[in-house]
Amino acid sequence: MNLLKKAILVIAAALFAWIIAKSGPLLIWHQIVALNWRILVVIAAYLIIYYFDTMGWRLAFRREVKLPDLWRFFLARQAGEALNYTTPTAYIGGEPVKALVLRKRYGVNIIDGLSSVVIAKTTLFLSKVIFLLIGITLAFNFLKFDRLMATGILWTFIGVFALFVVFALLQRKGLFMLGLKIARKFKLNEMFEDKKAHLEEIDQTIGNFYLKERLRLFGSFLFHLLGWIAGAIEVYIILYFIGVRVDWIRAFVIEVFLKTANSAFFFVPAAIGVQEGAGYLVLSAMGIGGEIGVALSIVKRIREITWAGFGLFIYWTSPK
Repeated sequence: MNLLKKAILVIAAALFAWIIAKSGPLLIWHQIVALNWRILVVIAAYLIIYYFDTMGWRLAFRREVKLPDLWRFFLARQAGEALNYTTPTAYIGGEPVKALVLRKRYGVNIIDGLSSVVIAKTTLFLSKVIFLLIGITLAFNFLKFDRLMATGILWTFIGVFALFVVFALLQRKGLFMLGLKIARKFKLNEMFEDKKAHLEEIDQTIGNFYLKERLRLFGSFLFHLLGWIAGAIEVYIILYFIGVRVDWIRAFVIEVFLKTANSAFFFVPAAIGVQEGAGYLVLSAMGIGGEIGVALSIVKRIREITWAGFGLFIYWTSPK
């Protein structure tokens, strides 16, 4: 871990500790403990979102590719998502792992696997743009949200949209071959030169998918969008169990704000401190209470750690 990564981690941990202290550790603890066995419901309920996201990736494969059943496919996805969650790689470091697990466990061609994660990441990006746009509309028009906070969501939306455009343009030029050219420029291409034909094939597979699989492309986008929207279900359930009643619009905006903060600070591992700070701000702005927002964020983190641990287990037990 280099100096910058260490500094980010220390600052994030300090922010986490400060938010907990400011919100009142005992108040937060009592809110979480009050969940009791219902924390299992929160953890299990997230399978709804995982279903949508798993289908979003599944539809990013060509229709003739033979894939394992949905549960085994989910396991491969979860292995990659666990690495995305636990490493500071802008949520892309685990993407190749998904393709590798599919190949090692179920014999799916690595070309199709790597092509699919790029396509799925593209539809995920686009669906997030729409998700944030809906959140901005709700925050401004229905809740009369604090203009500064809504502006923060707006700028993150612009950033995510810009990343989507750049990502799409790079694919038009041949994402993997472009990577090889950059590696050559920095004299890092020795390990990739013998794979040039495979890299060209991946770029070609991606391009052909966009041309010939329009319906599956739209399906992938739609399932990912449903996954983002379904995040409001988790917020609603957690707050309900804590004893706080909110309507679906507020639950949706809370989820948008949390996802916005995570997107803006993607370089922070597991969004330590970021998620808690966002929860504090958005629920304070709604007049619900910052400590409730921190409790909400920590319960979400318990769910994240549980599923990330499960995903890491899948990754570690995959054939080498």
